[in-house]
Amino acid sequence: MKSSKDPIITLTTDFGLNDPFVGIMKGVMLGINPDLRFVDLSHQIEPQNILQAAYILRASYTYFPEKTIHLVVVDPGVGSERRGIIAVTEGYIFIAPDNGALSPVFQDKTFLKVVEITERKFALPEISSTFHGRDLFAPAAAWLSMGRDTVLFGREIRDYVTLDLPMSHFNERDMIEGEIIYKDRFGNLVSNISQEIFDRSLATSGKGSFNIQIGSIDIKKINRFYAEGKEGGVSALFNSWGLLEIYIYQKNASEVLKIDVGEQIRIRFHHNKLY
Repeated sequence: MKSSKDPIITLTTDFGLNDPFVGIMKGVMLGINPDLRFVDLSHQIEPQNILQAAYILRASYTYFPEKTIHLVVVDPGVGSERRGIIAVTEGYIFIAPDNGALSPVFQDKTFLKVVEITERKFALPEISSTFHGRDLFAPAAAWLSMGRDTVLFGREIRDYVTLDLPMSHFNERDMIEGEIIYKDRFGNLVSNISQEIFDRSLATSGKGSFNIQIGSIDIKKINRFYAEGKEGGVSALFNSWGLLEIYIYQKNASEVLKIDVGEQIRIRFHHNKLY
C-alpha cells in the first residue's frame, strides 16, 4: 500500500489526557513525517482494557479514508516478550501490540496479513521497557506513512493473538442471548446484539412481539432516538454502531441500574396474545 499525501494516523490508547504520553508519540511521528494528520479516536480506554480498545476500533476504522493507519496502544504487556505487529487489510494498516486488540481486523473479509515488527531501524535508537508507544509503535507508524512496505518491518506471522469477542446468538427457545460489551461516558450500556440479528431473529421466530430483559428490568419497545424515552424510565434503541443500547433519558443508566460490562441481556420473542 503506497503512502498518500498528508496521510492520516488515528490513535487509540488508555493514556488519558492528563499526561504527556500522547503528545510525545505525536512528536516522534512528526519528526519522521511532518505532513502527518492525526485523529484521536480515544485516549480514555479503561487502563489495560484490551477488549474495550478492540470494540472502539471495530466501530470506527471503516469510516476513514483508505490508506489510513490505525495505531492502537493499550499495552499491559509492555516490556515483556509480547510482540509488536502490523496488520493489513485491503484498505487500511493497523499497528498494535500482539495482545488481541486487533481481533476485529482479523475478522474483516478484506484482511490480508500480519507482520511482526522486528526491524530495529524503524524504531527509536533506544527502546525503553515501559513506553513502546513512543519508541516502537509511533516510529513504525510514521515510517509506514512514508510509504515503507510492510515486508521491510519483519516476517509475516500466522500465530497472532485473537480475542474471543463475545457474540450474541439466537437459540431454539426463540430468544437472543447477548451481553453488555461497552459503557460510554454517559452511562449508556451497549450490547453485542445487532439490529441485523434482531431483525433476522424476529422474522425467523414468526412472532410479533418481544421483550428485552436485563437484570430485573423488562423493556417491551425499541425507540428510534433518545428523547423518545420517558425521563427516568429505562429504554432501548439501536445506536449509531447498529447495536442495541440500554439507556435512561438524561441519566446514567449504568449508575442507576448498577449494571456494567459483562451483564447478560436477552430478547424473548412471543405472540401478541401472551401479553
